[in-house]
Amino acid sequence: MNATTTTTTTTLWPCLTYRDARGAIAFLTDVFGFQETAVHTREDAPSIVEHAELRWPLGGGVMLGTAAKDESAWGRRSPGNDAVYVVCDEPDTLFDRAVAAGAEIVRGLVDEDYGSRGFTVRDTEGNLWSFGTYRGEGAAPKADRETFAALLDEWAAAIVSNDAEAIGRFATPDWMFVADNGITPGSTFLELVASGDLTHRTMNLEVERVASVSDSTVLVTTHGTNSGAFRGEPFTADEWATDVFVWDGERWRCTLTQLTPVKSPQSATP
Repeated sequence: MNATTTTTTTTLWPCLTYRDARGAIAFLTDVFGFQETAVHTREDAPSIVEHAELRWPLGGGVMLGTAAKDESAWGRRSPGNDAVYVVCDEPDTLFDRAVAAGAEIVRGLVDEDYGSRGFTVRDTEGNLWSFGTYRGEGAAPKADRETFAALLDEWAAAIVSNDAEAIGRFATPDWMFVADNGITPGSTFLELVASGDLTHRTMNLEVERVASVSDSTVLVTTHGTNSGAFRGEPFTADEWATDVFVWDGERWRCTLTQLTPVKSPQSATP
């Protein structure tokens, strides 16, 4: 199964104004890869964009409209005086696209001393657009399959070590499980491990999907197998899990685990 990564939810929208809003939309979508999601024009003058929205594939977006479209504070704004910073994962590829499109390069590709790599260009009306890998102080790191595969390998090792304290470091205080037997607090799981009533011998997890629902919340779906003993009785499990991870400013922690047993061919229904 192919792993996928998606991002949704925007709570901050820079707003720009352009003499040629239609041309700006074409530039931002064709050159940088913004996605046009809404364009509302004046009925009697289609060249005048009252409101447009463009989304950035990694999350966020911009709003824009035609300059001098009315006498409001928004309509009287002068175009070409804005600056926007956009987080990107592949600045080199994006830079090559900007060069190929003839964008004015203000600052070429640079590796910053704070770890970012990026560049700055002007758009068709003089606004500055900076693209880089820096995500902001305290921001969650890139949420991708590799990140969570490594994190879950560490968590699996903690579970197999049967160390309740180590296991708990990967979860929030209100962590809980949802399964066919209902809702179980994560604290109950940790208490069973600490008492020795629950032990794990193996734990193997394969990340199948990563979906970012906000800058600090990620859904991770895995297929896992594990074995161990519960109050002396051996068990094995084969199950799908979807974990909700939240960024606490320092690390990703799981706040909810939803478990679905994998049905065997014999027990599967048509």
